[in-house]
Amino acid sequence: MNFWFIVAASLLFAGALLQYSLIRLLLPKRLSTATSIIIASAATLIINAIPLLYMGTEPILDQLPWWHRHLVIFPYAIFMVTSISCGLICLVVFFTRSTVAKPSPHFDTDRRDFLRNTARVLTAASLGALTYGSYCENGLPEISRIALPYSRLHPDLCGLRIVQITDIHAGPFISFESIAATVSMVNALKPDLILLTGDYINNNPAYVDGCLLLLDGLRAPCGVFGVYGNHDYYTGIRVVRDAFAKTHITMLNDSTSTPKGLEGLLNIIGVNDPVSGIATDAEFRDPARISRLVAPGQLNLLLSHRPGIFKICKDWKVDLTLAGHTHGGQVIVPMVGTRGLSLAGLFFTYTHGLYHAESDPEIRMYVNRGIGTIGAPVRLFCDPEIAEITLTRG
Repeated sequence: MNFWFIVAASLLFAGALLQYSLIRLLLPKRLSTATSIIIASAATLIINAIPLLYMGTEPILDQLPWWHRHLVIFPYAIFMVTSISCGLICLVVFFTRSTVAKPSPHFDTDRRDFLRNTARVLTAASLGALTYGSYCENGLPEISRIALPYSRLHPDLCGLRIVQITDIHAGPFISFESIAATVSMVNALKPDLILLTGDYINNNPAYVDGCLLLLDGLRAPCGVFGVYGNHDYYTGIRVVRDAFAKTHITMLNDSTSTPKGLEGLLNIIGVNDPVSGIATDAEFRDPARISRLVAPGQLNLLLSHRPGIFKICKDWKVDLTLAGHTHGGQVIVPMVGTRGLSLAGLFFTYTHGLYHAESDPEIRMYVNRGIGTIGAPVRLFCDPEIAEITLTRG
């Protein structure tokens, strides 16, 4: 399904719900139906046009006082997301009522009241959950500690600690202060190796220098390596690439590198994102693209922004793939399936957490939930994440 169709439909549902709600509020004021519709329509257009006021002004947003972000931007985003879900419910109710027979004079009013109250409770619960997800779960990242045993692991790699961060999305919702806090948390772990898997900037080049200045503070004795994500290309890859060139971070573009002190033991592979123009979507999944980068006899660790590449990494014996891109879904309905229910699950085979190949359980991929958000600044049952991976022999 086309992404922009979903966005347009969601905004339509949100607008329809808002307009309907305003009309219901205005009609008891003894205004004519036509007047109520006109006033409600105008108010809906004005409210839905609020994002237009901020187009191209992300640097200004980051300089606004804290209360503007928390009392204006976040509540508006929460309202819109809640309106989308409620709008969908209203749409279902509308079509259901239009296709069933009219109720008899003996219609059960208790049942109607129960359904109405249930809808109110669900709406309030959605609003409360999204508010909690915006203000509480969207804070400092959680540290996920994963131990990966390899029977063929070289003794010098035993105990190697790798930290992965991804999807920072520096912008109006991910401030430089929060990025600095993440960098401090990573350095406090004292990892041997730090790996970055893309989407450092949301889409505005004004955030590049500030974000990269902070990321340049990452420290690990074996080095810091990374790849670019699709949003880095949307931002302007030349600007992002030039900024990375001023740091000590080694960026990989369909290339390999060896961490300091691990020569002949660990081969790091970094692949380009399909939107780069260098690798098309078909080439991104071309097995030959990976096979020429694999180093026989070494532990091969692949960095890819998108997790879909794991389908071919399994065939070419890439021992460990690290990816991001999905944000874990951002909003997860828990206790549904093994990883919960989220929109990411509708679009991606791999959403978050650890995966392994059926043919060889020691061929693995870890998909990081990321630091930032895209769209509404909301996370629910899906905390931002720093992944600390320890290699063991077993």
